[in-house]
Amino acid sequence: MKILLLANHFNAGGITTCLLTLGKEYIRRGHQVYMATSGGGCVADAQKAGIVHLTVPGLGVKCECHPCLVMAVARVVRYVHDEGIDILHAHTRVTQIVAAAAGLFTGRPYVSTCHGFFKPRPLRLLLPLWGRGVIAISRSVAEHLVLDLKVARDRVVFVPNGIDPVRFNPPSLAERLKVRECFGFEAGVPVVGTIARLSDVKGLDYLIKAMDLLRHRISGVRCLVAGEGPMEEELKSMVRALGLETTVIFMRMTGRPEALLPVFDVFAMPSLQEGLGLSAMEAAACGIPVVASRVGGLVEAVNDGITGFLVPARDHRALADALERLLLDKVLAQRLGCAGRARIMAEFSADVMAVKTLEVYGKAITAHA
Repeated sequence: MKILLLANHFNAGGITTCLLTLGKEYIRRGHQVYMATSGGGCVADAQKAGIVHLTVPGLGVKCECHPCLVMAVARVVRYVHDEGIDILHAHTRVTQIVAAAAGLFTGRPYVSTCHGFFKPRPLRLLLPLWGRGVIAISRSVAEHLVLDLKVARDRVVFVPNGIDPVRFNPPSLAERLKVRECFGFEAGVPVVGTIARLSDVKGLDYLIKAMDLLRHRISGVRCLVAGEGPMEEELKSMVRALGLETTVIFMRMTGRPEALLPVFDVFAMPSLQEGLGLSAMEAAACGIPVVASRVGGLVEAVNDGITGFLVPARDHRALADALERLLLDKVLAQRLGCAGRARIMAEFSADVMAVKTLEVYGKAITAHA
């Protein structure tokens, strides 16, 4: 089967990780994988994995009515014909529109994946464009599609994002010490970490407030925030105002979270809303206990009290208390971390994600014939 995956860009982030994981699994099963995006820093990773990448600048726009989409559709239509693509798989609203138009002009079916929560705007309700099937990455997202976006329940398929068990695995003590040294952390320094887009929905201001409490409770505690986004300057200003410059450290996203995760003792995800929480699952796969907000798909990603702790959103005191408990109780942290790894391998494997998604493709192709 020739599969075309579509996304707005291919920079570091949850959708990019999902596409890479899917692409690798498809290739391992003998399928040919193509990808259309506006480009980005992770394109080389896709090409290295054997995925053929097509750069379509128009896919990088955010407005679903942008005139650039006309050229994007034309480019994708030509590519589908030239390469003999069998099915298109859109991962964003903009690429849903492009896939729908391309499907109309080429006669090829398309499906889509919903990675989060969206406002039920009139245009989305009038022109849903979900394709022959819509994949929800969590049960919370599935309910959102049915209740808020009025998608027929029998068209929604729950397929959680899968984690590559080879890429994300618990590091040895020697590996941890080496990585910590590279990032300037001594062996005994307690480190809270997070990897996220720096936007308001990620609740990182509550993590900063929690660290303001923790520095008075745990000597030398540090917090490493890896990411970039529109709130970067606001968050850094908040850190300066609280005098946390040596406690909260920012770094850019690298596209290789597995290289950074060994630094963390505990992973924090204080989101206000979350489709599933891929980075929290990656941390769990590496044997790191997770503290996350009790919202959206995080309720499914973190088994409260078993693989980590869930706390109320917007509650920095509860967040600080949970982080403190895991930083001070190494035995508990190790137990939860081991349970997290086991659960990811059992319920959120890349293999399961690929198999279930291919089943969606098969039904879409059959229904389209």
